[in-house]
Amino acid sequence: GHGPPPTFAMGFKVPECVDTDAWGPPVDSVDADAALTYAPFTRSDKFGRAADWNMTGYAKYAGNRYNSGGQGGVSTVFNFFANDEEDSFSLVDNAPAPRQRYGARRFQNRNFQRRNWNNNIIEGGDMGKGAERERARQQRMQSKKQQQWNTWAHNRNRETITYSGSVDIRPDWDVAEQINLSQLTKLQASQTPPHEELVRCGSLAHFDKTYDRVTPKLDRDLQKSKKNSMNPSTSDDPVMADLMAKKSGTVYATDNMVSAVMCAARSVYGWDLIVTKRDGALVMDKRSEGNFDLLTVSETAQAMIEDDKDNINGVHKLSEESTRCNFDYSQQVLTEDYEKFGADADPFGANDASAAKVGYRYRKWNVGDGITLVARHGLNGVTDDKTGAKALLSIKTLNEFDSKIAGVDYRKQIETQRGAVIATELKNNANKLAKWTCEALLAGADQLKLGFVSRTHPKDPNNHAIVNTQTYKPKDFAQQINLTEGNMWGVFKSVVEMCMKMEDGKYLLVKDANKPILRTYIVGDGEFNDDYASEPINGH
Repeated sequence: GHGPPPTFAMGFKVPECVDTDAWGPPVDSVDADAALTYAPFTRSDKFGRAADWNMTGYAKYAGNRYNSGGQGGVSTVFNFFANDEEDSFSLVDNAPAPRQRYGARRFQNRNFQRRNWNNNIIEGGDMGKGAERERARQQRMQSKKQQQWNTWAHNRNRETITYSGSVDIRPDWDVAEQINLSQLTKLQASQTPPHEELVRCGSLAHFDKTYDRVTPKLDRDLQKSKKNSMNPSTSDDPVMADLMAKKSGTVYATDNMVSAVMCAARSVYGWDLIVTKRDGALVMDKRSEGNFDLLTVSETAQAMIEDDKDNINGVHKLSEESTRCNFDYSQQVLTEDYEKFGADADPFGANDASAAKVGYRYRKWNVGDGITLVARHGLNGVTDDKTGAKALLSIKTLNEFDSKIAGVDYRKQIETQRGAVIATELKNNANKLAKWTCEALLAGADQLKLGFVSRTHPKDPNNHAIVNTQTYKPKDFAQQINLTEGNMWGVFKSVVEMCMKMEDGKYLLVKDANKPILRTYIVGDGEFNDDYASEPINGH
């Protein structure tokens, strides 16, 4: 067998201690050659990586105000120097980094350094397609970041304008419900609700086709209409009263109320509606002294419009001007020839010969989950399409007040850059155009006629000229402005369900003028009667 394993005695030598009067070992006992090389550092030095062959970690600190040029007490004992055999390459560039200049050309210098850095990477790096793609991606990211900075700087310098509400909120009104409008953009109805026509009434005038050929050089003055606009609220509508008596639905409203709710997420300015709940049915009404029927101008534009009641380019005056232009244009483009639209040509019993010709459809929509909407939809005119068939029209007007503020010039661009004009209007008036498209879809209009009206002089809000007319199919235009019927009905159903949860009574549905919030206030049954009109109400 094998013997036991050999054992080794481990020697341990106690170091010799020298007794001295001072702290530590005597100076002459330390071997200077064996001592660790020491590199002095200044207090301002930054430490990068442990092994940084490209010196990228130190590059950005190379020329700071403490060690100009990087010479401040830093030893070069650790730097690698190529000897004669290896002079073909060098791992470290020993040239001091250029000192960064501060002042007027500071940012240019930074960009120049970045470009040089990119060039160095290309020379020593991969030249394949993968590298090209990566460089393109980096450049895209860089330009995107630059855009974000520009937007941030622009928004930071811009003054924020606080808009006054559409109604003075009384301190004794309690909030029943509220919805954040940003949540509404994702809502979708499973299908477009089926509808049936309950009543058809009113009359429609024929469209004058010469207005399709109007151009900025062959413009026409906008004439002030002597006709009267008939747009009664839901409760003042005798046809709607009959339908309520028959219990035709659970929600009663007009098309502009329905569209305001459907497009609420796009609205910026404040608006409000009275909602009355009785016996499981909701009736939406506008306040008689409110501004619900006024059209907005540049509501969603990046350059905010001032909330100054006396300024001709302020929110309030522009709204009045736009509403007046819209009505005047819709009457001027119609001829005196008209046809009855249903049995009763005068549904509101006005007996007014100067009343504007409008065709009304009362439609019943089965929204689902026990919600049935009965709404009045208006049509502005009728024309013959290319096949000779009758086409029902919804006629609306976009008005230009100051091309420098709006960012588009109708007279210069409407013929040559039509797409740019429409795109700018969609950006500045997203809510108004969405509501019009929504109303045209619900009314079953075959064509949406958009008139472009401009001030004859930028500082004169009373005289206008018609410079162009465009025709769209409502469904195609809805796609263009990213308005889907699924979302429209999803939003409407969500708001109605919120109101249906409340007890019977009178409520005020208010869009906050400065936040994307829709609130429902509990108000007394006696509110908003004739005596309330004398009290001060703020504009937008």
